[in-house]
This record gives sequence, C-alpha cells and structure tokens, in this order.
Amino acid sequence: MSKIAFVGNSLQTMCNFRMGVMRHLVHLGHDVVVVVPQDADTEILRKEHIRLIPIEVDCKGTNPIADIRLAKTLKKIYQREKFDFLFHYTIKSVIYGSWAAQKANIPHISVITGLGYTFLKRNLLNRLVVAMYRRSLSHAESVWFLNQTDQQVFTTLKILPYEQTRLINGEGVDTTKYQTQVPLSNSPFTFLYIGRMLWDKGVGLFVEAAHIIKEKYPQAIFQVLGPLSSDNPNNISPSQLEEWHNSGVVNYVGCTSNVLPHLEQSTCIVLPTFYPEGMPRVLMEAASMQRPIITSNVPGCREVVIEGKNGYLCLKKNINSLVSCMEKMLTLSAEELTIMGSAGREHVLQLFDEKKIITIYQQQLEEFFSTH
Repeated sequence: MSKIAFVGNSLQTMCNFRMGVMRHLVHLGHDVVVVVPQDADTEILRKEHIRLIPIEVDCKGTNPIADIRLAKTLKKIYQREKFDFLFHYTIKSVIYGSWAAQKANIPHISVITGLGYTFLKRNLLNRLVVAMYRRSLSHAESVWFLNQTDQQVFTTLKILPYEQTRLINGEGVDTTKYQTQVPLSNSPFTFLYIGRMLWDKGVGLFVEAAHIIKEKYPQAIFQVLGPLSSDNPNNISPSQLEEWHNSGVVNYVGCTSNVLPHLEQSTCIVLPTFYPEGMPRVLMEAASMQRPIITSNVPGCREVVIEGKNGYLCLKKNINSLVSCMEKMLTLSAEELTIMGSAGREHVLQLFDEKKIITIYQQQLEEFFSTH
C-alpha cells in the first residue's frame, strides 16, 4: 500500500486527535509515519505500528532562522522518505511543510485546526501570515477546515478559492469510548473547566463566576482540570492556581491524560474561551458523554452547542453573561438536565462522530490514488 505521513507540532496532540484515523489507515495496510516533536511517550505508536520521525518546531517563535531550518528539515525528510501522501496540521507545519512537499513533489492536504492569534488583528504579522498561507497552500490537493467561519475567512481573504476547500466539522470524537453509564446528577451540582491553564481560555472568568455563584448557591462545586503552560505568555502561574485553590471556591484537580472519570462526575462543562477555536475536543467529548455545555459564542465552540437544547452560549469576556448561563443551568431539574445531555449526545453522533472523519480521510485517499 502507500506511505502516508502526518505532520504537526506535537506528538501528544497528534495521538490525542488523530489516532483513530492513523490506526484505521494502518489496518488498511498503509505505512503510517508521524513527523512531529517528541513531546510524549512513543509507546502508543509502537503498539499501533506507526513510525515516528522526530523534528524540532518552535511553535510560538518568530525567529526566521528557526523557521528556515524547519522548512529545510522537512524537505530533506520528504525527499528521503518519498512519501506517497502528506497531511499537515497547525500553522508552521502547514506553511513550511507545504513548501517542502512542493519541492519534493509529494501530494498533500493541509488541515487548518484554528486561525490563532495572527488573525485577530489586521497588522503586519497578519498580512505576512496571509501571504505565506496563500503561497504555500496554492499547491495543496485540498485544504480542510474544522469550522465554517475559518473556511470563510480564508476564502474572503482570497488565500485560496472555495473549490479547493472542504469543511469536515472538527476532527471527530470516539463516541464508543466517550459514552457514560453514570447518570447525570445535579446533587451536588458540579461545574468543570477542562483545558490549558491560560487566561485567554477563560479560566480566570470561570473562577470569577464561581465566586459570584457560590454566594447564592453554596452547594455548587467548581473544578478546574488541565495542564500548566509555562511557554505561553498567557499562562496562569502555579501561585495563582494555588491561591484559587486555597480560597475554597475552586478546586484545581491537576492534569490527567484520562478525562473520562472527571466528565462522569461533572454536571456541566464550562469553556468560556476568549477567542475562536478550531473545534474544541473537550466540548465534543462532554456532549458525547451526555453532559450539558456552557461555552463562548465564538467560531468552533458555537457549532457544538444548540442553544437551550444541549447547553448555553455566553458572550465572550462577559462575566454577567457567563454567570447568567451558569445560573440557568443550576436551576434546571434533574430531568431537564438529562434531556439536555441526551440532545448533546445525539448532536455529536450526527455531526462529530470520529467514524465520519475517518471515512473522509479514507475516501479522499482512495479517490486520489485511483486517479494518479
């Protein structure tokens, strides 16, 4: 069969988000290779018969020398390995990987997993990134988007024609794994934030809302789960987390690779992010587990929530809106919460089931190889 590479900026992310697709391609007989920085245990790759080629990617850096080095490294790997097809993820892998693929004459697809900070303002950096995207993506077989807003941004800015794009509705969730036998309970009512410890993910807003609601609903529980991110300028410091934890209002439960037990013990998942997301995996997992959701009304998040059916959408950076949504959720009966949870599960099965995403990958490859 064919040699197919998945190229990105994190082994952990690649395994968490795309293992189902890669496992399926291995099962079909393809030789699957992952080209990423080695930031996680490689044992899972070995078990799945997936090969790793480690690289260095300065995800947040703007050093042109490091970026040129990445482009040359990818070109050298592509020419040596002679891949039959490539999938690129995240901004630097997409831009420099696409350039390298063009030089090595290897067909490829780029997956835009989110717009990132560079699209928040029209400044010099944004214009530079747009120009680099426009140049690098021109030779891609197709460019996939996780949500419609990102797709519209790229076509409106004339980065690429609409005909070259495809909307895939997120990267899917394993609905067999993320299902629960634990009935949803509102006693005690437990709000849970899951995500990186970053200010712009809305963790501070969640804590502020918790203090307000706790005064009126002292029985409510507020938990925060996720990793610290020391290499990000928006990171929340360990001392700040400790202060919140010691307040007795919010419980920081640390970081884990298995969120299932925490989802099962929660009543509602809250993600009050400040900025657009590609398609947050945690929201799809929560809905698949029949847990109602509160999240910001921003691209990527709003697609997972049907307002009033499986959760509520709050205004971004708006504490009053977030508190209002959390109070509405608190006052629902156990039966109403259960109905909302069931609606979320059904929404995921219809749009975000991993099986649908796997089918898209398989059909794309079959179509390409049958015509080349």
